[in-house]
Amino acid sequence: MTRAARWWVVGASVALALVLTLAAVLVYRWQMPRVRHQLVAILSEELGARVELAELEVQPGWHVSVVGSGLVLHHRTSSPDRPPLIRIERFAVRVPLLAILRRPIHVSAVELEQLAVFLPKRGTRTDMPGRFTGSMSGPSPVVIDRLTSTDATLAIESSKPGREPRTFAIHQLTLTDAAFDRPIHYIAKLTNPKPTGLIDATGEFGPWAADDPSESPVHGTYTFAGANLDTIKGIGGTLESTGEFRGVLDQIDVKGQSMTKDFTLDIGGTPLPLSTTFVALVDGTNGDTILHDVTAVLGRTPISAKGGVVHTPGRKGRTVVLEAKIDKGQLPDVLRLALDDPEPLMNGVLSLDSLVNLPPGEARVVDRLELNGRFEIVQLAFASDAIQDKVDEFSRRGRGRPADTAIQDVKSTMKGGFALKDGVLRFSGLHFAVRGALVDLRGYYVLRGGALDFQGTVRLDARASQTMTGWKSLLAKMVDPLLAKDGAGTVLPIKITGTAKQPQFGVEVKKIF
Repeated sequence: MTRAARWWVVGASVALALVLTLAAVLVYRWQMPRVRHQLVAILSEELGARVELAELEVQPGWHVSVVGSGLVLHHRTSSPDRPPLIRIERFAVRVPLLAILRRPIHVSAVELEQLAVFLPKRGTRTDMPGRFTGSMSGPSPVVIDRLTSTDATLAIESSKPGREPRTFAIHQLTLTDAAFDRPIHYIAKLTNPKPTGLIDATGEFGPWAADDPSESPVHGTYTFAGANLDTIKGIGGTLESTGEFRGVLDQIDVKGQSMTKDFTLDIGGTPLPLSTTFVALVDGTNGDTILHDVTAVLGRTPISAKGGVVHTPGRKGRTVVLEAKIDKGQLPDVLRLALDDPEPLMNGVLSLDSLVNLPPGEARVVDRLELNGRFEIVQLAFASDAIQDKVDEFSRRGRGRPADTAIQDVKSTMKGGFALKDGVLRFSGLHFAVRGALVDLRGYYVLRGGALDFQGTVRLDARASQTMTGWKSLLAKMVDPLLAKDGAGTVLPIKITGTAKQPQFGVEVKKIF
């Protein structure tokens, strides 16, 4: 191609560009109603919505700019008193001039201010006269390369009558390759309402379900940072969590892990590290969470659980219902968390199966928590020298060697059934065993203050006279036949009162006779 020919091509291209620019000016200035009509029509058809638009202004150029305000989208069958699906106070759209001539139209950028999204609860449109069959059955006529929004809100209507919607503050939102006929990639930063903390999420959303937006699919990964557990009545600490999720907006499967370095209960125990891995189903309409599989470690103690965190009919807040199991955990971990005492009273290996019920309310956890189950502690030793000395003496007498001081630091075993309600821990079939002796008890322990009240029996391998020395042993031989029962050398009815720190042991003499 000669230089003249090249200049001719360049000149023709410039002329063509000028003509297109002039055409755009004429089209968009003189046919503003047509632009407005097309925008409303596209949104109405693609989202199945009734559309309101307060103002619209078109600024032509190499990149056509469309600026509008007061954009409101209602579901086409919703009543006038229902909140709109989408409300946008102001929006700005930027489209390359030549992109308007192609299909689909590629919009370079969209910026939204004060976006508010309201998702009705599932099933509110089951009486709709037929399914929507608009243009979403084919390719979307518009693709947005990048959409950004700041200071948006997402409100999800509760499935519980009379409850306020769950509202999330979305500080930053970026969508790319956004169209009505495909999944949209998103990056979002939002505040979770309870426990309060920041969530960073990325993934894909859509395609948009026009007939029921709550059925729109969503998946992605998240990071939950600095979640303040103090915003949940009865617990405390700062939670960090990461994971992935998949589902529809009101039924999301979540798989993740969390770490709380300073988990506490308002019972007053010592903060402990709590880590978890979990698989759960979250109902976005009311916040109910079904825990399919939870594996946790409290301090050094492994815990497995399943259950849910659900709303209670007629009450504000949620109830925690769990089936919890501890297999060979460390007893001090549980005692440090549950008791207002920095030094645990006992040490040992704990196994436990329990039903856990924590209803909502303003009272402390110790007064609301309900437990029912069974436990076993092996290798049990007491931190109090006074109590451990009594256990050692008990074992010596049970073996018939009361003066053998080599018998010390005796490990014991405890197991039985328990039920906690209103801050009182009641035991049934409680067995306490050391070598040479077995204690069967029933009674209760008050968590506030540590008061004890137990009754039961002691079974010793040795006869009564063998548990003593000197003249006491000689006198006790007279009652040996009376106290020997059911294959045991000695059987005594006993009671334990006082407190956990200062227990008082006594023999109920009247019951012997």
